[in-house]
Amino acid sequence: MERARTVLADIESFGRIYNCGDCNNIHVQIGPVSLTLSVEAYMQLVALVNTSAANFEQSVAWSGADDHELHN
Repeated sequence: MERARTVLADIESFGRIYNCGDCNNIHVQIGPVSLTLSVEAYMQLVALVNTSAANFEQSVAWSGADDHELHN
């Protein structure tokens, strides 16, 4: 019996993360790049990106850069 696809996140024109329901893996698509990860590997990726985002926020705060400087 085939299970339904579950979209976990979707940003139009950027990417999508979903569980197809059949292979017990998480599929990450960003532009032309597609990754198929085990649930454990996906959770490690989530932890990696969360840590990176937190460190980036701290580095921006420490540098004193404002939002305008980040986009130029």
